[in-house]
Amino acid sequence: MEKKTKLVLKIAAGVIAVSLIGGLLFVTNAFVGNPISAMLANRAIKQYVAENYSSLDLEVDKAEYNFKYGSYAALAYSKKSVDTKFHIYYRNGKVAYDDYEPNVVQKINTLNRLADEYSELAKKIIADELGYVNNTTMVMYDDEAFEKAPEILQLDMPFAKTLPLNAKVTIRIELTDKSLEHFASLFTKAHEAFIKNGCQFSEYSLYAEHEKEYVMIYGVTPKQIESGKLLFIFEQAARQDDGYDGVNVVIREY
Repeated sequence: MEKKTKLVLKIAAGVIAVSLIGGLLFVTNAFVGNPISAMLANRAIKQYVAENYSSLDLEVDKAEYNFKYGSYAALAYSKKSVDTKFHIYYRNGKVAYDDYEPNVVQKINTLNRLADEYSELAKKIIADELGYVNNTTMVMYDDEAFEKAPEILQLDMPFAKTLPLNAKVTIRIELTDKSLEHFASLFTKAHEAFIKNGCQFSEYSLYAEHEKEYVMIYGVTPKQIESGKLLFIFEQAARQDDGYDGVNVVIREY
């Protein structure tokens, strides 16, 4: 009887072990895919690139699994063109689509790269002119710029501050003084510094944070900064949930 009990326990332990391993493999496959599917995805994607984009002389990274969409994606890129890069997506045993058209043809890659370069310049100006050494200021182009990009931009073109596209800047700094007087002065000084350095922005915003406090101010135009009434605008905007004259001021603790 004792031997029989031990045998049953061994069998039960084996079943549990196999179940655990199977469950682990199932979870792993769900999140990172499996080697066979990855091999098939890589093969199909390389063949797809060879058949559709052979003239671009592209390199193709290994496909990575996205558990959220249940698909594999691989980056194809050119060593000769910084803006020629896009993803190919593999799902259900075949290549589903790629994003060459929007990213390369419609110049989204180019516009994003130029925004990144503009951001680096803006960060340097805020650091050098206003003293916020560790700022993370960002520049973005507006929706209209994405519509104009295919006609105005060229792949791999150098950055220029004079592009006929609307750029918006968000000054991102550590919160040291949350008074509206301080922020009105900061916007004015930043605007003057940008103008002095040949930068033109259609809209200004600010995000300042420290520990459990943050301040957001957005929707500020150059005309409002130059009006001399910026403090008044901020005071009115801070009192109203929907802002004032297109400007919103949010001061929060969390």
